[in-house]
Amino acid sequence: MAALTLARTLTNVLNPFVIFTALYALVAFSEANASRALQYVALELLAAAMVAGYVLLMRRRSRVGDFWISARAERLTPALFLLTAFVALLAILKLLGAPEDLLLLTLSMGLASATVALLTLFFKASAHCTVAGHAAAAGLLLLAAPGLVFVLVLPAVIWARVALGAHTTPETLAGAAVGAGFAVLFLA
Repeated sequence: MAALTLARTLTNVLNPFVIFTALYALVAFSEANASRALQYVALELLAAAMVAGYVLLMRRRSRVGDFWISARAERLTPALFLLTAFVALLAILKLLGAPEDLLLLTLSMGLASATVALLTLFFKASAHCTVAGHAAAAGLLLLAAPGLVFVLVLPAVIWARVALGAHTTPETLAGAAVGAGFAVLFLA
């Protein structure tokens, strides 16, 4: 019982929105002055809020079973909305002249998310682990020592998703590999 409570807490606290936003904010503040970094973070928070709002609306209309969209068949439409949010965020960041590392971070995470959404049509890869795997690799590549925190987060997310029965170990590792792979491809 205590293990399930811990797994549920980790899943909720170390969710994809929190992990990506934390990484994004650290990169923004390491690459830009404080006022520009705040602007970039505000834009990312707006995009995240729109995605979360969309999922909550779908939940309210009973189009998805839960906020984390556990049922594989329900994931495609929210994934397309998420991809649209990434494209919009990228376009605005480009217009604002955001630092290249922030653009590549956002692009690689968006492409990893899209890849996992497509993969999920055939195999239920973990989106939580995709973001955690991306953050682990991107954090090390862009932030060096401070990025180690994301490396420590990854096994906690993998354990929590398996402990809850949300995913099998191969599903979590597949998600983590996709995320880390896109980070390395675009940021190394």
